[in-house]
Amino acid sequence: MMTPALKDLRISTLEIERLSGLEVSDHILDGFLIGTYRLPLHAPGRLLVVATTEPLVLGLLLIFATPIGLGLARGSTSDLMVLGWMGAIATSLWIIRQFRMWLKARHLRSLMRLLDEVDHYHQVLQAVDLFEQLGGAEQTQTTILEALNKARESLIAGLMTEKILRQNRGLLSRRQALLDNIEQNLMTLQSIELQHQAQNYSDILNQAVNINIQVQEEVAKLADLGSSS
Repeated sequence: MMTPALKDLRISTLEIERLSGLEVSDHILDGFLIGTYRLPLHAPGRLLVVATTEPLVLGLLLIFATPIGLGLARGSTSDLMVLGWMGAIATSLWIIRQFRMWLKARHLRSLMRLLDEVDHYHQVLQAVDLFEQLGGAEQTQTTILEALNKARESLIAGLMTEKILRQNRGLLSRRQALLDNIEQNLMTLQSIELQHQAQNYSDILNQAVNINIQVQEEVAKLADLGSSS
């Protein structure tokens, strides 16, 4: 079982949803009906979700299209005519849905990359916990907890920045404060890494720094988009 100190550093799904303003799962963003699949689709489990979800959606669209098809084929004695209308309507709606999901995925691409970094961060927490269970340390070092907390703060700032720029690109002062927070966290993490690079936790520190760098780069892209819009 994960220690309380490490468990407190996790970013819960509810907190991610509050920060992003969207319903979030491992495979889908913003809900089953109006949302989109998380990218990349080749990630473990996501292709399976697509393969099982899309036939279900198409079946539901066929049910929805049945009364419309019957109405359009009224007076016709040909079952093929009815089936043709039903198939055409359901397929058209499915294509529209795919196009809408593609547009939404493009709009939420930065959020998806930040969520991937959240997943990476949680993997780092698991690695630290496993290291302790294997006897690597009796207690997580204060410096490691500090580094992980800085990575957590940067992820939260990144998610908040993405939401601000997605919902209201005019909040420039708040955005800049979050950018400054991420930059300061990176400086702190790099300082911790230099001080403890010879210890067993050096790889963990390096991963924490990399998470912060990835968040900083993603937020910088968002900031550039916000400034140009």
